[in-house]
Parts: sequence; structure tokens; C-alpha cells
Amino acid sequence: MKRILAFAGSNHSRSINHQLVTFAATLIHEAEVTVLDLRSWDIPVYSIDMDPDETPGRITFLIEQLKEHDGFILASPEHNSGPSAFLKNIFDWLTRRSKRVLDGKPLLLMATSTGRGGASRQLPYLEGALPRLGAEVVATYSLPSFNHTMVDGRLSGEPLAELQSRLATLLAAVNQA
Repeated sequence: MKRILAFAGSNHSRSINHQLVTFAATLIHEAEVTVLDLRSWDIPVYSIDMDPDETPGRITFLIEQLKEHDGFILASPEHNSGPSAFLKNIFDWLTRRSKRVLDGKPLLLMATSTGRGGASRQLPYLEGALPRLGAEVVATYSLPSFNHTMVDGRLSGEPLAELQSRLATLLAAVNQA
């Protein structure tokens, strides 16, 4: 059975992007899904002064997880029209350890926010940056108005149908890889 790693690039204890990625994982039955919770990870800010002598243990663990999975779901919060500093810091560490740590594997890129923009302004940045890590971004999904759209931890109607469509695209790409 194919394996998918799902995680959110947020260290917020009540991350709505983590909630979204966790919900998306429950919709997948054709693959084994591991939801990785990064919210409590304490990763030092990348500095060339640490490189190459020291790799944080969490980064080493993440690299191993990325190797063991066939595809990925990444949900990213938006901070000032870009990804979170937390996620960017993880990317900085990963690119210094491997230029293609995602190894050409398919990735569904998601974002949500409490506003009507659904954290979508940062998606083009990530679509451009993730291939540098070796990801093949096969689909994107933006969920606006999280507090009104995600009710009792679930989506319904058009937002749910759209998410299921993006997940089907990911699964097709994972199965073809």
C-alpha cells in the first residue's frame, strides 16, 4: 500500500492548517496516511554558523519520514502573504541537507485561514519553492473562512467536494509514480 505523509507548516498550538490536514487524512482510504504533528517542534533558526556541523534531531527525523513516504500533503498558514517563518526555516534546513529531499514525489499543497482569502496569496510562492526541494506539486487547495466552513471538524458541500477532487489527483499521481 502506498504511504502519504501529511503535515502542516505551523507551530501554533491550535493550528487550523493542522486541523485541515488532519481532516483531509481521514478522507483517504486508498493509502496509508501518517499525520505528522510539527506544532511542538523547537527547531533553531537556520544559520550558516551551524552548517554543516549540526543538524537538529527533528530535521533528521523529518528527512527519514520523507524518504519513507510516496507522496505528501502540506498545509501552510499565511503570514504577511507568505508562508510561516516556521515552515520556511524547515525548508532552509532541508535544502542544506538535500537538494531534492522530496525526491520527485507528488504533493498536494493546501492552505486555510479565517479570512476570505484562504491563505491563497502564499500558494504561488510555495508552488515555486517546493520543486527546489524535489516536490511535484500536483494540486493546490485553499479553504477560505475556516471558522465558518469547517463545522464540528468537518467540511461539507462544495469545499468538501473540491478537497476530495484534489485528494483524488494526489492519489492518482502517487499510484502512477
